[in-house]
Amino acid sequence: MISSLKKFLMKLLIAIILLFTFYGCKQREYITQPEKFSSDAIKTLVGQAIDSNLTANNKLSNLIDYLPADTNNYNSIVVDSLVTAKDTLYFVILENESPVHNRFAVYNSALTPLLRDKSLNGNIFYKTIKASGKDFIEIDESYLSKDALLLNRISLYSVDSSGIALSFRTHTRFSKPGNDFFQNLVEISDALISTSINSSKRSVINKKTDNFIFDSSTGKYLSSQNLFDEFIKKEIESFDHKLIKEQIIDTTVVKDETIIDAK
Repeated sequence: MISSLKKFLMKLLIAIILLFTFYGCKQREYITQPEKFSSDAIKTLVGQAIDSNLTANNKLSNLIDYLPADTNNYNSIVVDSLVTAKDTLYFVILENESPVHNRFAVYNSALTPLLRDKSLNGNIFYKTIKASGKDFIEIDESYLSKDALLLNRISLYSVDSSGIALSFRTHTRFSKPGNDFFQNLVEISDALISTSINSSKRSVINKKTDNFIFDSSTGKYLSSQNLFDEFIKKEIESFDHKLIKEQIIDTTVVKDETIIDAK
């Protein structure tokens, strides 16, 4: 009797173990891992979104605005990545014939949008840099104002464990008939960015320096003087030139603002 009971209990125990093993495997089969994306996969999605594929555009959190109708005239489409300690970030740069459609967007490896900037002008160049142990994505815009004035503006987007954000923006070049002006970044640290300003001919701003102090409350490097941008603003306002080309006045092109979709 006792032997039969032992056999029964042993069979019952085995049955319970098999039951838990079976359902445990079943549950693991239904656990879905987040989809991991690559630069090539994202570039494919971007191409599909540009070709009016709404599903692809939705996956990219509506990267493309389809109005007006000239959206598809892109000069350059770039998809690149930056490996951080926490994740791989993928960034998309779109340069359009109409700067209204220029885009700089950043996603994590699950394609969650971290940043989208609609404020870029003209031709766009980029590079990744590391300074004082911090990663930055640098965007350099080259564009014309009043037909004859050439400007370059750079934006530094700082990358850390909390995500990515625009931390610094200023002009680095201004050229007008007869003189060229440059603002060079001399030092980048956690506390400040220092610059030097020079011109090809004698000018009131030649050999000036400026300091942009990091403001922890805003996460930006800011200058109390902002010498170069203020100088450029006055030069453009006083430049007397009969305009030939159509001037873009859409505020989404010239605004100094980054649109954050998510963190």
